[in-house]
Amino acid sequence: MNAQIHHTLAHPTAATFLGVSGHLIMWVIVIAALSLFCYTLYRRLSVLRAAQPDPRWDHMGKRLKDLVIYGLIQKRQPRYLWSGLIHLMIFWGFVVLGLRSLQLITQGLGFPIFAPLMSTGFGPIYDCLRDVFEIIVLFACVWAILRRAVLRPERYEGSPHKEAYLVLGLISFLMITDMAYEGTTLILEGGEGKWIPAAQLAAQGLSLVPSAALPPIHGWAYWLHILTFFFFLNYLPFGKHFHIITGLPTLFFRKRSKGALKPARWGVEELEELETLGVEKLKDFTWKHILDFYTCTQCGRCTDNCPAHAIGRPLNPKMLTMTLRHHVAQCNPLFGSAMKKSDNDEGVSLIGGIISEDVVWSCTTCGACEAECPLFIEYIDKIVDMRRHLIETAQGPKAFNQVLMHVEKTGNPFGKPPSKRADWIREGEHSGVRILKPGDEVDVLYFVDSYGAFDPVGQAIAGAIVQGLKAADMDFGILGPLEKDSGHQVRRMGEEGLFQLLMEENLETFRQIRFKQIITTDPHAFNTLKNDYPHAVEVLHYTQFFARLISQRRLRPQKTLEDCRTYTYHDPCYLGRHNDVYLEPREILQSMPGMHWVEMEKSRDRSFCCGGGDIVLWHEMESEQMRMAEKRVQMARAAGAHGLVTACPFCFIHFEDAIKTLGLENEMRVFDLMQLLASTLVENPAGSGEEE
Repeated sequence: MNAQIHHTLAHPTAATFLGVSGHLIMWVIVIAALSLFCYTLYRRLSVLRAAQPDPRWDHMGKRLKDLVIYGLIQKRQPRYLWSGLIHLMIFWGFVVLGLRSLQLITQGLGFPIFAPLMSTGFGPIYDCLRDVFEIIVLFACVWAILRRAVLRPERYEGSPHKEAYLVLGLISFLMITDMAYEGTTLILEGGEGKWIPAAQLAAQGLSLVPSAALPPIHGWAYWLHILTFFFFLNYLPFGKHFHIITGLPTLFFRKRSKGALKPARWGVEELEELETLGVEKLKDFTWKHILDFYTCTQCGRCTDNCPAHAIGRPLNPKMLTMTLRHHVAQCNPLFGSAMKKSDNDEGVSLIGGIISEDVVWSCTTCGACEAECPLFIEYIDKIVDMRRHLIETAQGPKAFNQVLMHVEKTGNPFGKPPSKRADWIREGEHSGVRILKPGDEVDVLYFVDSYGAFDPVGQAIAGAIVQGLKAADMDFGILGPLEKDSGHQVRRMGEEGLFQLLMEENLETFRQIRFKQIITTDPHAFNTLKNDYPHAVEVLHYTQFFARLISQRRLRPQKTLEDCRTYTYHDPCYLGRHNDVYLEPREILQSMPGMHWVEMEKSRDRSFCCGGGDIVLWHEMESEQMRMAEKRVQMARAAGAHGLVTACPFCFIHFEDAIKTLGLENEMRVFDLMQLLASTLVENPAGSGEEE
């Protein structure tokens, strides 16, 4: 082992190189590197100024809270345990070692402004913490490299692996050079009484090096560290690691209302004011959506959880973002004129040129991608905006034409006369339901929507809801002929104008009737009434409403379920992921006598879309390897269930069809949660919430 030389080393920048002061060289490096970085950052972000407005300054308290939870604590990272752990190690290493980088730079500039702080009791503590994290970060980088090279997770496909290896190598090299710098300092100056494990580890490795070679190693380690640091800084805006800079702003400005869609254009009240509708060119995106393109880490979690991708549709959320990011870079090169709002933007159209139409129509708007992304990158608003352009320019699927015509003329996609909207209650056990008229007053407005009014499956579920309302002695009514389709599917198809018409007609009806609450049959109507409509009353899905009645003992599930089997519950996308209604359906299940149920592996916010919502109702994709509902039924079987329970008529319809297609009629059945509950109810004649 080399004998320690206990004297103060000259700082590497104190030397001269070809007669030039090391401090001067450091100043040149810092000024040049920061100037280039600021210019690149300016050019990368200039496109945001040319994009559409997007107000994101509301709920400041919640935004700051989320910045801490999801930005600093990184709450979503451990959803993928091992890769999340690696990321947490590197992220917190950057946080802790940021002070170390500033310390090294200011020392080299001849302004050791952190020296007084390091001479206090904080110094030894920080030195120890710094060394611990250098070892942690180095270990995490090696682990990440091996995962990519050996394990090769499928979700990484399509990502530029060379870039990942380069960045992991640069981070590792930063750790090694600083360890070597401190290790040589430890040997040459001594460091008794300190526990600085990284430096001590490096010193052990350097113990075999001749003493005469240690000072040059000390100097080269410093300069290589500085050069690598500034190279890495300037490389960031050119790849996926731009998220190191844009990640926290993206989290801070994340969308607050998950279930709502953005308007056609922020700040524009009337659609007639717009020259174009939706997204045709790059500048039609909002500044936040372009910021999303820069921020994507290419981790592939979105694609890994996308049901459309899982069944072979051409949608790959990660690749969609990467493609659009590349297009941003092409339209706004580092050198040349910057993109401006006034530019004509006569380049290739996004849809059909950069993004295929099949990709745009593949999405079910289920939200699985957004629920998984650790940086809350938004997909649904972007895709619906592209659909708006296709519908506006008559490029939508031909199957939509008749559906949209029916909705426009009759207020429902079936083309049925409004006068028949309440026919389902006029016979048998559902008779006697109050059909409201202008000026009426009621406690609960039951918004049936089109499938509940006209589809046989929806009618059966609506009948069970009526049975439950009567059993609880609720004062309720329906709108009947006054009701129009909620417009949920219409809006997510991209037909914004028709949605606005439906919404205005329904709102006008609501204004003519006095009520305290709205309840809905299906999650889609619930979502759009709650999040897309302006409202001043409480909107509930039936699961929320009846779970509350059960807890108040207004309803008493006492009859044992006749069907003796093991059940599992499927979380509908627009009830669960978009509106966080997970607890109430499970409370209803648990309240039923004789209920035995199990959870599927993919449940709650990782539920797998049935494929039954939005455009899929009327537009089949030819590229599917199998239907989403079939895949979901197989998941239910794998959980050991024989009964698949859901709380959405669209899910019910698709699961029932999937069970037949798979030939599982003798093994599996699908149930609606309300119908199951209705089969166990005992009426409460007093209509009282008091316990017996």
